[in-house]
Amino acid sequence: MLSRTLAAAFAALALAQVPVQDADAQGVTDKTIKIGAYDALTGPIPLTGKQMTTGWQAAVQAINDAGGINGRKIELIVEDDGYEPSRAMAAARKLIERDQVLLMTGLGTPTTVVTAKYLEQAKVPLLFPMGASSTQLNQAGLKQLFMVHPAYLTQAEIIIGWMIDNAGVKKPCIIYQLDPAGEDHLAGTKKAVQAHKLELTAAEAFERGTADFAAPVLKSKNAGCDLVYTAMTLEAAARVVTAADRIGFKPKFAGFTTQADATLIKLLGPLSEGFYAADMLVRPESSDPAVKTYLANLKKFSADAEPTFFTSYAYASMMLIGDAIKDAGNPPTREKVLAALEKWNPKNSPLMGPVVFTPNDHDGKRSLYMIQVKNGKWEKVSDWISAK
Repeated sequence: MLSRTLAAAFAALALAQVPVQDADAQGVTDKTIKIGAYDALTGPIPLTGKQMTTGWQAAVQAINDAGGINGRKIELIVEDDGYEPSRAMAAARKLIERDQVLLMTGLGTPTTVVTAKYLEQAKVPLLFPMGASSTQLNQAGLKQLFMVHPAYLTQAEIIIGWMIDNAGVKKPCIIYQLDPAGEDHLAGTKKAVQAHKLELTAAEAFERGTADFAAPVLKSKNAGCDLVYTAMTLEAAARVVTAADRIGFKPKFAGFTTQADATLIKLLGPLSEGFYAADMLVRPESSDPAVKTYLANLKKFSADAEPTFFTSYAYASMMLIGDAIKDAGNPPTREKVLAALEKWNPKNSPLMGPVVFTPNDHDGKRSLYMIQVKNGKWEKVSDWISAK
């Protein structure tokens, strides 16, 4: 069932007027291809947003330096939405109606929820946004949306199940953001707990933008939790761990892919030791040739850029967008891009591994592996795990 937030957003968007565009207005000229993105460059998660834009731009530069796509250079237009749904909606309308982009990408669950239906009506592909609640969006029948970030329900099911099986967890708990993403995480957590014949010891929700986590952390401590699953932004997860330390609460902490990042270690310092997370990308410290190419392209774009999870995801996803446009033929159109994507069975991403789409399934990845902070560095502690 769709969340109330998603249902309300879709009901409001049903009244929106979507202009009809002809084929010549689909962001492609003889020399350029326009791609639009909404991103949180200000607001509560500007660090994440800036890393995403850096990754996208580094990939675009790499593609253009290699000659572009069939001789066309990519023009990336990024609009700041401040992690606010209303601003994301305004950004999407501007990118489609004024800039006339070929397709779009973006960052954030609350922002993607309110833009996805509009893009569906406008028949504009929304490719590989970071952090969207793909389970609920796909239930809405959105054919323009394609995901390579594993669904949050899938992630929670894998992570909680692995922690119970391998980390001795008996009293799992979750602190989650009250939005469609959080609801996905909660559903996946419950599914894993039930499969292991345990009970969910505590589930504490908070509103987006919360900065003080003393209350949900204290409730989790009083409930006797031995695992706290941090279903939230990276910055919020760091605040939860810090709040727990203040009251002497020492459970195991586990987060999902967006927390599998060196930034978490920088924010927490020694408090990050032992933190678990799931990852879906080849680690930047790997000797894989694809990683070396990525790091070289990143430094070529900006000598100060760091290969964080968000930078790496944005780079890898933009390279896949380039592949989709290339596979769409010459000249590419929105319809041809969708048709090309639905034939990816599989398409290999050097940084993500195989991605699979079909006409009836636009969730491209369902596998993760676990990592843990040991001696101040992330260390792989499991093989790849697929959802059952």
